[in-house]
Amino acid sequence: MRKISDFKPAEQGLNKMLGPLEHEVMSIIWSKDDEVTVRDVFDVLNQVKDIAYTTVMTIMSRLATKQLLSKRKSGKTMYYTAAISETMFTGEAVGSVIDSLMEDFADEAMAHFVAKVNKGDAEVIAQLRALLDEHDNGDEYE
Repeated sequence: MRKISDFKPAEQGLNKMLGPLEHEVMSIIWSKDDEVTVRDVFDVLNQVKDIAYTTVMTIMSRLATKQLLSKRKSGKTMYYTAAISETMFTGEAVGSVIDSLMEDFADEAMAHFVAKVNKGDAEVIAQLRALLDEHDNGDEYE
């Protein structure tokens, strides 16, 4: 599992787990069905912001180091693909944050979670009961 090392609770969406530029780059790559080059991503980003090619190259290299991108070299060109889907990344990121909180603050984290569940939200309560039943029956879930 990829570890989220820089959780930023004040940010919105995936910017909580990725830097804003990392998130933009990953969004572009997630939207593609094929391999991309740094030039491909740069061309998209450069339409909306003034950015250096080398900055995009550095970000993509870092994302590969973080195991979010896979890369392959052909000649002098590096080709990148998402190593994980956006949905899987989000699940891993949320799991990593919750695991970290549970390690150090289990009682507080559970109390806060329970307080956040609206007593009138029968659907959420039913989902929680189903998950607890699965757990009690020894079923695995993530």
